[in-house]
Amino acid sequence: MVTEITDISRPVLQRAQTLSPRMRQIRRSLHQAPELSEHEFATTAYLADRIAELDLTPQYAGGRRGVWADIDGGGPLPGRRVAMRGDIDALPLQTQLEACYASQTAGVMHACGHDAHATMVWGATAILKQMRDAGELPATFASRSIFQPAEETSTGGIHMIDAGALQEVHCAIALHVDPSRNVGTFGFRDLAFTAGCDVFEMELTGKAGHGARPHLTGDTVGAAAAWIHELYSRLPRSYDARDPIVVNVGQIQAGAAANIVPAKVSLSGTVRTLSLEAADHAKDQIDRISQALQLRYPVEVKVTYGRHTPPVINDPLIDAAFRIAAARIVGEENVHQIDQPSMGAEDFAFFGSKVPAAMMRIGVAGIEIGQQPLHTPTFDIDETALPYGAAVLALAAFDLR
Repeated sequence: MVTEITDISRPVLQRAQTLSPRMRQIRRSLHQAPELSEHEFATTAYLADRIAELDLTPQYAGGRRGVWADIDGGGPLPGRRVAMRGDIDALPLQTQLEACYASQTAGVMHACGHDAHATMVWGATAILKQMRDAGELPATFASRSIFQPAEETSTGGIHMIDAGALQEVHCAIALHVDPSRNVGTFGFRDLAFTAGCDVFEMELTGKAGHGARPHLTGDTVGAAAAWIHELYSRLPRSYDARDPIVVNVGQIQAGAAANIVPAKVSLSGTVRTLSLEAADHAKDQIDRISQALQLRYPVEVKVTYGRHTPPVINDPLIDAAFRIAAARIVGEENVHQIDQPSMGAEDFAFFGSKVPAAMMRIGVAGIEIGQQPLHTPTFDIDETALPYGAAVLALAAFDLR
C-alpha cells in the first residue's frame, strides 16, 4: 500500500502514472529486440528516437553505442548537473517467456531488467521535460539522462565516461530491479552496495605423458586440482571475514583423451571483494599459491587478470537524498535498508569512481509476475513498478540539483 504523499512528489507521481502506458510500450519494445553487450546499435537508435520524441537532443557515445540527453532549467548558467543512468544491454539466454512481448532474438533476452532500467530513466526524463515546459523547474536545474551499453561486460561505464557522458556532472543515481521485493518498495544501503570483481585466467604447463606413468610427467591435472583446492581454502581464511573474498573457478580445459596426462591445463574464474584492499590481498595470495605450487610440481604457472570492476560504494549524502525521494513517492515504510551488500558486480561503479553516486533497488515482484530470479530464462517484471521508478528518479534529480 502506497501512503499519502504531498508537495511536489504528488504531481511527479501523477505524471509518471500518466506516462505508464507509454513506458510499458517502450519497455516491451526493448524486451522484444534485445542486443548483447558491445552490439547495442539498434537499441541506441531506438532510445535516441524516444529522446527526440521529447523534443530533446540525443548525444551519441562513440560508435553510436550509448546515448544521453540533457535538460536545463533555462537559466544563463546551469547548476549542478545530476545524471540518471540506465543500462541497455541484454544477456546470452534463450527466453522461456510466453508473453506477447517475449524476445524475438534467438539466444538473447533481457534477463537482468536493463530494458526496465532504460525505460524508467526515459520516464524520469519525460517527467522533468514536462516540468520544464510547465515552468516548474528552477532556472539552475540541470540533469542528464544516460543510456549506457555493455554493463554485463563491465566495459560500458568506461565507454560512456570516455565519450564525455560525465562532463559537468556532479553526481549520479541509478536503479536496479529486484525480484525479491514487491512492487512499490525500494531497498537502499550506504557505502558498500555491490562487490568488485576481477576475472582471472590461469595457464599451467608441464611435461605430457602416458596416464599409466604420471611420475614421468608434470602431473598437470593433479597440480591444477591442488591449485584450485588451495585457492578455495586459503583465500577466504587469509583475510578478515568482515571484508569477504569470494573466489570461483568457472572454466577448466585440459586434455583430449582419458589415458593422457596433458601438457597444459587452462582455467578461469572470478575474485569478488567489497574493498580494493581485499582485492589486492587476494591477488597477492594467488601469486603466492602459484609460486608454491611450482615448488611441489614440475610445472609452470601463469596467472593473468582481465576485466576489472570496482565495488559500488554508495555515497552517503547522495544515497540519503535518493532514499528520501523514494520515501516521498511510496511512503517511508516501503523503503527498506539492505542489510548486506551483494557480491555480484555492477559497472555503475565506474561512474561512482568519478562522481558521488548511489544506486537503489526497486521491487518488481507482483502477485503473478516478476518473482523469477535475475539471469534466468523466465525472468520478467511487473510493469506497474515502472512509474514508481521513473517518479523516484525524477524527484531525486530535482532534489539533488
